[in-house]
Amino acid sequence: MTPPLPLQGVTVLDLTRLLPGAICTLFLVDMGATVIKIEDPTAGDYARWTPPLIDGLGAFFRASNRDKQSVVLDLKRAEGQAVLHRLVTTADVVVEGFRPHVTARLGADYATLSAINPRLVYASLSGWGQTGDYAEMSGHDLNYVALGGLLGAMRTPQPLGGQVADVGGAYAGALGIAAGLFARERTGSGTYLDIALFEAALPFAMYEWVERVVAGADSPKSLTGGMPFYDVYTSADGQPLAFAPIEPKFWANFCAAVARPDWLARHADPTIRAELTALFASKTAAEWDALLTPAECCFSLVTPPERLSDNPHVRARDVAGVGADGVPYLRSPVRFGASQPGQAPQWGEHTRSVLAQHYSTEELDALFASGVVGRGGA
Repeated sequence: MTPPLPLQGVTVLDLTRLLPGAICTLFLVDMGATVIKIEDPTAGDYARWTPPLIDGLGAFFRASNRDKQSVVLDLKRAEGQAVLHRLVTTADVVVEGFRPHVTARLGADYATLSAINPRLVYASLSGWGQTGDYAEMSGHDLNYVALGGLLGAMRTPQPLGGQVADVGGAYAGALGIAAGLFARERTGSGTYLDIALFEAALPFAMYEWVERVVAGADSPKSLTGGMPFYDVYTSADGQPLAFAPIEPKFWANFCAAVARPDWLARHADPTIRAELTALFASKTAAEWDALLTPAECCFSLVTPPERLSDNPHVRARDVAGVGADGVPYLRSPVRFGASQPGQAPQWGEHTRSVLAQHYSTEELDALFASGVVGRGGA
């Protein structure tokens, strides 16, 4: 018999939109939680309509909201807030991604909801945190990694190849929620989590930060391309090659593979960069892959995102793929089972079935008639 997933029986109310909250609660889904998205009746989660679209629904929304439920609820009305308060009585977790103080206007702040359910674990995912000079300031991932030192660590500051702060915040949120649930089992009480996306980005810059604070701004910048043994080179056919033999043993393997024993003592020699550049430009990417990948010297081809699921290792572990419906899926890196990814919910698809656990048929009909709850666009 398959053991239950660790968060089986945990109910999460997800008040977030777009990327950080969606990824955070996706991790919780993969750990067994029931996630109920609370969406407004005018637009729902904006990611629903963000191109590219598959059958009229945003592809990213489909990928990041699989296996969740959707309830349409107007939190700008007192009647809608009363419905949320009813749902909170049986919920375990609330996740929200508004700017500070917005939830108070919606009757969805921690003080209000924890008074209804003292066992509630409540997570606020915001750009800069609930306090501090920037708390009310707008921002996106690029701003968080810029002020967090990641862009400044690059030789040429530019947008990164992914949303480091947003996804880092999702990881921090899932970790905090899991810890909050664990603490609740010990104490019987819930907790409040203030999770700043900006702060979630800081550990990614930790090595460079420590190196430069201690060794000075002119330090080698060893893990951002400042040293020849950790950089991206270009093959004869113009393909990027990732080369990272930081440890001497991997450098020795590289020297043996390219028949350059005279380079053994030049591991940390910055003047070898030109010679490495010329060497890598002498063969195609496929030739280097055949020679260096088996040589155990920390060499990799650079994979464009659209080719991610073509990688044999990715396929073997079923880390990522594309379903029969054309929707890409990405599994949580923390796995407790091998269930098949499901579908994202339609806008308000589960409004009636979820609320039927709290209201009679007559009460539900009245709520639908008033427009406080409903299906999206209805």
